[in-house]
Amino acid sequence: MKTFLVILLMITAQGSILVTEDLDITNYLEYTVAEMEDLPDDLSMYDIIVIATPETLYEESEIEAVKAFVESGGGLMLLAEDNNKDGTTLVLNQLSQEFLITFNQDRIYDDHNYVDHTSWIRITKFPPHPVFQGITTIVYTTGCSLESDGISVQTSQHAYAEKYDGLIIHEKGDFPACMTFVEMGKGRIFACGDKELFDTYISLGDNTLFALNVFDWLAGNQDRIFKRLTDKSEADQAITDGELLLTSANEKGLKEILPELTERAETLLEEAKTLYDSYRYADSLQKVDEAVQVITSGEEDAQKMVDSAVKAAEECLSKIEVGARKYLPSQLDAAHYYVEEIEKQTTYLEKIEKAHSALELCSEIRTGLEGAAEKEISIASEKMESYKGLFGRKSNHLARIHLEYAEDSYNKGEFGDAIGYAQQSQIHSDKAEKEQKKDYILVVGVILIGVVLVYLYVRK
Repeated sequence: MKTFLVILLMITAQGSILVTEDLDITNYLEYTVAEMEDLPDDLSMYDIIVIATPETLYEESEIEAVKAFVESGGGLMLLAEDNNKDGTTLVLNQLSQEFLITFNQDRIYDDHNYVDHTSWIRITKFPPHPVFQGITTIVYTTGCSLESDGISVQTSQHAYAEKYDGLIIHEKGDFPACMTFVEMGKGRIFACGDKELFDTYISLGDNTLFALNVFDWLAGNQDRIFKRLTDKSEADQAITDGELLLTSANEKGLKEILPELTERAETLLEEAKTLYDSYRYADSLQKVDEAVQVITSGEEDAQKMVDSAVKAAEECLSKIEVGARKYLPSQLDAAHYYVEEIEKQTTYLEKIEKAHSALELCSEIRTGLEGAAEKEISIASEKMESYKGLFGRKSNHLARIHLEYAEDSYNKGEFGDAIGYAQQSQIHSDKAEKEQKKDYILVVGVILIGVVLVYLYVRK
């Protein structure tokens, strides 16, 4: 059942690899991987076959099947170890020599270019080949040399190859080859004398990136090598830019005003770096894009909060400006000072706090003006109601009109205007009151005339 599921996955996958031994590199591959110690009868469902340190000789039919697989367009990877480990080199040569590749039963040393041990060779010079795009250092750990007519990677002039018994196979200056690339028919072969480069020591140098490039070349996907290099460069720059963007946003106070959003961005950037370290550059780039969108969105939201606070303060001040300038100028100047200070603040929260201070003071001014307006309207209304008479009607009419204006302004929240209109109404009411005195004079005059007329009538 398990074998059936593996085969089913192979059929549905875009690319599939068969390995005869579990290797750490398979954890990084974007291909479907199946592990089988023995080669199956049908190899056509695979894009690449990896044969690593085999211990059992192959049947002639198996060798012919592998050759046919390569010639029809398949990719073949052959991995050996040093000093014919467990007899595997002899077994592997049975197959590799069909492609004019021979693994030597030795170990390569380099006492100048090495990491930790002289058998851990640092390789920094490479032949022209697409798999070396973006590669600066490969660490070849305790592997054998090989012979091939293909495009081979050679060690340095200081390297030499020695058998377990001390017999020198390659002297210094021979530049012994350690891996090779061969094309046959429509297919491709890669041979390497260090299996551990693809397994235990995959993390050394650029080993992982190199291995990924090799698999893409074997699968005939050279375009993926270039894309990986491009994605790597873009992801590297994107992570740097994303971290700078987050730092800049936090300097402007994004974290203190929107902490959950900032934490989300930090998590995405950490995931991006993890993916980058796992050589999943395209996925890393996508995570960075998500982080940038979160940060950008957060900054937009934070700025909207600032703009909203500033707008509320400015709208409040615009409504009380006229009245406050006339009746409470010092408080108004203080409120405007807070507004002017907003742009000088460095963080979103500081800007909002300044806007809130301006709004709070504006509200206090508004409350003061509102109380004053109520008082002035009340006085104007009382003076209006006290008017009764013939003279002063025009002034009384004007007083009524201004009182209506005052009440209308009050209802609109324009308390400064309401105070002004109410005071004008009071002035007209006072004028009407003065003119109302003529009513008393008229009454006295009428009474006197009446008395005179009565007197004259009685005399007759």
